[in-house]
Amino acid sequence: MAEEKPYLTGRTYIFRLPKGKDLLDALTAFCHDNQVKCGVISGIGAAENATINYFDQVKKKYEKITLNQELEIASLTGNVSIKDNRPFVHAHIVLADKAGNTKAGHLVIGTKIFSAEIFIQELVGEPKVRKEDKVTKLQLWM
Repeated sequence: MAEEKPYLTGRTYIFRLPKGKDLLDALTAFCHDNQVKCGVISGIGAAENATINYFDQVKKKYEKITLNQELEIASLTGNVSIKDNRPFVHAHIVLADKAGNTKAGHLVIGTKIFSAEIFIQELVGEPKVRKEDKVTKLQLWM
């Protein structure tokens, strides 16, 4: 494995995403529009509904979980790297219902924002690039 070069911190963004937009689409568009190619993401807020994935390690495929209810975004954490020559957001999310029960998984298209406060810390250096790992079948940093 190649020696890792350190990253320097670049621009810092703290912003709110608009109600009604898709969370993953909005994050990806922000990174594309601001040319964020590498960074870390965190956030909190609420969703009108959500779609998340769980990766079945035996079948090597994602299983979809759809939540058609109001939810708190208790935690959103992830990163930005490059996939197919474009900024790619890889994030996981923890969602809580009105009873405090939680569901968590890989953020995918299908989570409608009620409110979202986002923090992105850009990292400056050679951006990480995602490609399919032959062993896991996941899109990982290469």
